[in-house]
Amino acid sequence: MNSILASENQNPPPGLAARLLAFLVIVAAALAYYGSYWHFWFNPHDESGTACLIAQKLMKGERPWVDFEPGYNIGWFYPLVGLFRITGVNFLAARAWFFALSTITALLGCGIVTRVTGSRWLGLATGLVLVVFPGSQFKSYIPLAEAANTACLIHLCYVDPAHRRKWLGAIAIGGVVLGLTFLVRVELGFFFTAIWVLLFLVGLFDRRLPFLGHVIGVFLGVSALIFGVLLAQAPVYANLRARGLESQYWEEYADWLRFLRASAQQKMEHPQPAAPAATASAPPGAEAPAGDMAVPTPVRNAENGDRSVLPRKPLSAILRRGRWDRMLAFLTYAPLLGFAIFFVAGVLGFMITVLRREFTLTAVPLLWLLLLGGSLTTFPQFFLFRPDRPHLSEFMPGYIIAMISSAWLLWPQGLVRPPVQRGFACLVTLFLAAQFLVFAVFDSHHASGGTIVARLGRKVRFHGENGVYVHATKHEAQTLQGIYDIVMKSSKPGEDVICFPYMPGYNVMTNRPTYLRNVYVDNATRGEKWAENTIHDFEQKHPAVVIVDDREINGTNASRFSHWGEPVYAYLKKNYTAAGKFDTIEIFLPPAPAESEPPAPPTSSTPTEPAAPARPAPAPTPAQTTPAPSAPPAQAPPAAPPTATPAPPPAP
Repeated sequence: MNSILASENQNPPPGLAARLLAFLVIVAAALAYYGSYWHFWFNPHDESGTACLIAQKLMKGERPWVDFEPGYNIGWFYPLVGLFRITGVNFLAARAWFFALSTITALLGCGIVTRVTGSRWLGLATGLVLVVFPGSQFKSYIPLAEAANTACLIHLCYVDPAHRRKWLGAIAIGGVVLGLTFLVRVELGFFFTAIWVLLFLVGLFDRRLPFLGHVIGVFLGVSALIFGVLLAQAPVYANLRARGLESQYWEEYADWLRFLRASAQQKMEHPQPAAPAATASAPPGAEAPAGDMAVPTPVRNAENGDRSVLPRKPLSAILRRGRWDRMLAFLTYAPLLGFAIFFVAGVLGFMITVLRREFTLTAVPLLWLLLLGGSLTTFPQFFLFRPDRPHLSEFMPGYIIAMISSAWLLWPQGLVRPPVQRGFACLVTLFLAAQFLVFAVFDSHHASGGTIVARLGRKVRFHGENGVYVHATKHEAQTLQGIYDIVMKSSKPGEDVICFPYMPGYNVMTNRPTYLRNVYVDNATRGEKWAENTIHDFEQKHPAVVIVDDREINGTNASRFSHWGEPVYAYLKKNYTAAGKFDTIEIFLPPAPAESEPPAPPTSSTPTEPAAPARPAPAPTPAQTTPAPSAPPAQAPPAAPPTATPAPPPAP
């Protein structure tokens, strides 16, 4: 058919040899590209530190949700545990693992675009683009989960529902992928579960089977999907149950459901206002460090202060000065137009094909809606929670796959090509091309986007612990080396190093633990009586080193530690010794034993030279002093939750 609402995509998939050749080219490009900069740049407050630190805790026998908060679900870290059994805790090995996941995402993107469009060249080009722009280096699970679930949904559309064995087999494979997604990011699993349910319902209108046959197929399909999910989760569940963590495992899912429900309700009742441009702006080349390990729950409590999260650029920023702010504002709102175009076309096309009794699961409108739905699963994380470069780069791989495929399907096929349709398709294609070009420039401006720009200007080597052997700029290397030297000189193996607000990388590069259950805390996530509890921990657990970074973690002056953590900051300045300062980073050491507890004056009954009291050993891992960010409290919904899709960030 020649309409944009054509009910069938007649393009056959390419042959096996052609597909293998495209995949080999993508793998070769990934090895060359990632291999050229995998050992460049180290960011102490991105997710590299979280991933390595939590994997190390698991290897030591610590229990998730009891001894520490994983933030993401537990499946995020177990592959690293297996890898570290071979390599030891190694930062570069972890980076290689995440680059491998990015390569798989590129292969899936190639497969999806090739299957939907029938063009292996377009599929190859998409795969290479995804190699070049992989997203944040240590968050590759997210675009991978998005691409893998979308691939399963698209594949099912091309399976004839009359062939029950193939139909149920495709659904079972999709269930396995969905189960693994739940183990990595719970909210993504819920989103894709909703898409699967909608696909089953839409399948009832497929003209290739009678209604009763479809009802039976839906029942069997749901059973196959559940079977796949259980098959994927059974090994992890059995392990956690054997360790007495069954209730925590189920609570993780229940908490996410409560959080998503409360978030949706809050967004409908109190939409987030756009922040002033001055508040949201940052110096050129700078990023507001982020951490979506935390799910900020801006509930007012006894502690005062601004609890806002990173503000989103207002739409008006597109017309204001500052090219990076203009680019980010454009890239923040441009996807809304892309989504709107294909959502409207998809819904209208679906209704028309159903009324004409022409609908099948391979109908172009349904493909649009599935591609759109897959891409939308990661959009709230960027748009509602962390509207910055790292999270934009995390969202874009799935968006690129969806938009390239959808734009191709928009062009008229066949001999008759209406000028109006061609003109509209041309406008949409040009808009998307411009959007991708702006993104390429913006993403390549800073290493937090995950691209090869991480290599530029980094020629000085830094050697830390746990495989942190990287090239850095001269300034970065001086900062890392200075902090490393102070920590190593002032602490012993096994002594705690505490970092605020979010710098787990320092624990990794010095191989020093932390007693914090949750390494992420900021002005939005700090708990009730956080300052009081933190000071109490200092006095009871005696950390060997405390590192504070006074950066604007949420892009506002109120998100500086010296503002929202002022009582703790004042306590450190009064009771601890300043050991060094590097830009906004300050290092504090506990007072020497003689200063904190002077010896008793000599008497006839006491020795004239009493031994100085030894500093108490660090206490075992304490009870949680800040709320767990990976899911909201069960007892009450957040008053103003930021979004339905949380998780941590690379930040510069």
